[in-house]
Amino acid sequence: MNGIAALCPGHILISNTLMGRYIHILNINLARAMDVAPATLLSRLLAKGRLRHLQLLASIADLGSIQQAASHIGLSQPAATHALADIEDLLGVKLFERHARGMRTTRSGQLMAECARSMLTTLRASTDSVAALRQGATGYLRLGAIPAASGGLLAERLPAYLKARPGLQVEVVEGSREQLLPQAAGGSLDMLLCRRPEAVPAGLEFVPLQDDAAVIVAAAGHPLLAPDGAPTLAQVASQLWIEPRPELAIHAVFKAFFERAGVVPRLCRLSSAAPPMPLLIAVMQAQEALAMVPQTLGNWYMQHGHFQRVPIESPGSFQPIGAIARDQGPGRDFLDWLAASRPDG
Repeated sequence: MNGIAALCPGHILISNTLMGRYIHILNINLARAMDVAPATLLSRLLAKGRLRHLQLLASIADLGSIQQAASHIGLSQPAATHALADIEDLLGVKLFERHARGMRTTRSGQLMAECARSMLTTLRASTDSVAALRQGATGYLRLGAIPAASGGLLAERLPAYLKARPGLQVEVVEGSREQLLPQAAGGSLDMLLCRRPEAVPAGLEFVPLQDDAAVIVAAAGHPLLAPDGAPTLAQVASQLWIEPRPELAIHAVFKAFFERAGVVPRLCRLSSAAPPMPLLIAVMQAQEALAMVPQTLGNWYMQHGHFQRVPIESPGSFQPIGAIARDQGPGRDFLDWLAASRPDG
């Protein structure tokens, strides 16, 4: 059971699909250098490739050192060096180059390391599922979610789903859409809750579930929350603010808000997407700062009294939060349940 294809019953198809994917990509680079047919190269790797090869490739790429990679995965350095030579011999290309501070990936090495990470993630997800079933769970659901979804849609509706499925074990992985989309495409996530990407991976579909807009929030006791009328745009814009991170969709709304107000924002030295929400709330309370958050994320915290919405028109809207999932599988049941339980459904 040492071959890469011999992962575990029911998951060989996933592994061979991923293996075929990187062979196809690698052949773009190898076709001119080697007179080897894609099927031959794939056959070599399935026959002689080992899971340890994947683990080693990913570790060297991440750590930049074969010595550190060997220690990380429990191999001696000579064994790691020998294993790397084996996989480079199978592929017929160099995957890493040595430099003064360690090792860096070649172009082919980058492709192989990406594939190795994806396959190892799928394998970990598979073993988690098997372990949960052995411990008495009736099923295992692995969800990916962007912060606006985990703090909003999931916080509001996952508890009721778990109550309705008492034997189901659920794992939630939070991250950016860019981080999680490859895992959804590779099969290690059953569902991804996010905003619609520019391209939905083949075999998956995006289903919108919850409309979203920006809201401005403040901690209880902030002067702008006093019950003497709604504040003006100028009053709101003149406050101390916690800025969203530039890569987030809400940052464009934040920037446009201050352009309309015609002022430069006074900013706290804290990013609203980097710290945990309790820390964000603590800073809002201590400095009487305002924050702009997606309504999907802010609703739960407002309902539970952690902060309040400043009574001013929404600065702008976003694409809705939705789910990316396959037509069948564990994620489909949750998606159907979410769609059926929509407030407007």
